[in-house]
Amino acid sequence: MLANREGRGVDMEHLLRLQEVYKYFPIAAGGFLRKKVRLLKAVDGVSFSIGKGTSFALAGESGSGKTTVARLILLLEQLTGGSLQFEAKDVNRFTGQDTVWYRTRVQAVFQDASSSLNPRMRIRDIVGEPMEIQQAARHNTLSKKEIHEKTEEMLYLVGLSGTVMNNYPHELSGGQKQRVAIARAMILNPSLVILDEPVSALDVSIRAQILNLLADIQEKLGLTYFIIAHDLAMLGHVSAQIAVMYLGRIVEIGKTEEVYAKPVHPYTRALFLAMPLPDPTRVKNKPSLAGEIGSALNLPQGCRFHPRCAFAETRCREVDPTLMEISPTHQVACHKMTA
Repeated sequence: MLANREGRGVDMEHLLRLQEVYKYFPIAAGGFLRKKVRLLKAVDGVSFSIGKGTSFALAGESGSGKTTVARLILLLEQLTGGSLQFEAKDVNRFTGQDTVWYRTRVQAVFQDASSSLNPRMRIRDIVGEPMEIQQAARHNTLSKKEIHEKTEEMLYLVGLSGTVMNNYPHELSGGQKQRVAIARAMILNPSLVILDEPVSALDVSIRAQILNLLADIQEKLGLTYFIIAHDLAMLGHVSAQIAVMYLGRIVEIGKTEEVYAKPVHPYTRALFLAMPLPDPTRVKNKPSLAGEIGSALNLPQGCRFHPRCAFAETRCREVDPTLMEISPTHQVACHKMTA
C-alpha cells in the first residue's frame, strides 16, 4: 500500500514532533449566578514524532482525541500547553509570515469529500484556490495561465483528466471527489499531509484505488502522511508507526509491525479483537470491549481505561500509568507491564 511504510530507505529525521501537548476546552456549567467552569481534557500530554517520508497512524474510538490532535497540527486550535515543532521550528513562536509558510507545508484531506468541496465552485477553482490564496498572502504574481496549468497537472497526478475542470462536485462520483480533494491538498507542494479517515466514506471497491493512489503520490513527491482512522486493518497496511489513543492519552505506540504482531495494552487488544475478519466460519463471540468510552469532562481516577478493563486491579483505579518501553520501538502505558 503506502510507500515507505516500513521506514526503509527514507530520511528518518523528524519532520514533526509533539512534546507533552495539551488541549483543554473550558465548559461552563451551572446556573447564571453560580456558573462553574470545567475543563474538557481532549488531549492530555501527548508526545510523538514523525520521520520525514514515513506514514504515522493514530487510532482509537470516537472521543479519544484523534481529531483534536489533527486540528492542533493544522493550527485550527491553539495549544493549551506543550510544544509542537515542525522542521525544528516551534509553532508557539511563529510570526504571521511563519504561519503563512506553515500552511503551505501542511495540508489535509478530509473524510467526506462531498462536504469539503464547495458545491458552487467548479473543480478548476476548487483545486486552484489554495494557490490564489497563498500568492495573495505572499504577494506573488502567478498568472491565471500558470495556475490553470498547475491545476491541470494536479488533476492528472490524481488520475483525473482535464475534462473535469469545468464540472461541479455533484457531477462527480465519490471516488472522483476524493481525488479532487487530494489534488487540492497537493497543489501547494506540502511536506506533511493529514489524512482524516481518507477512505471510510468510499465504497469498498474504490478504497484500494485511493490508497494505491496515495502511495504513488507519496513515492513521487516524498511526502509524509499523518493518518487518522478507526480501521485497524487498513492502518496495518499503510503506516510505519502507529499510536493508540484513549481519552486524550496515548496508551500504546510503536512500529506498526510490532504492535500488530504483539498488542500489549488491553484496549489495543480489544480493538484488534473487534476487527471484522473475512472468515465465514468464524464464530462471533461476545463483544471484546464492554461499555462506551468515558467523558473527557469527568475522567476516572487512575488508569483511564480501568472502568472497561477486564484485568483492572486496585492500583489501576488509583495510579495513572505512564508509557514504558518494552522494546526500543514499542511503548505501553499499563500496570500489567510492571507486574
